[in-house]
Amino acid sequence: MAKENKIAEALQILELLGMPRAQQNERSALCLLALLNLKKGMPWSEAASPLIGITPMMDFSRTS
Repeated sequence: MAKENKIAEALQILELLGMPRAQQNERSALCLLALLNLKKGMPWSEAASPLIGITPMMDFSRTS
């Protein structure tokens, strides 16, 4: 449940950022969460900005 809530929140952020409709999807939301290193249950205030490549982003999406 926490994962779905975090994805829903990320989708709202993508919309507020004015992302094109085609990029307002679960995959983009997971990418945003990976880029911020926000795992389920973590508050948004703990967002970080680690340097992360595509393979670690894919791993993040699978495990978070």
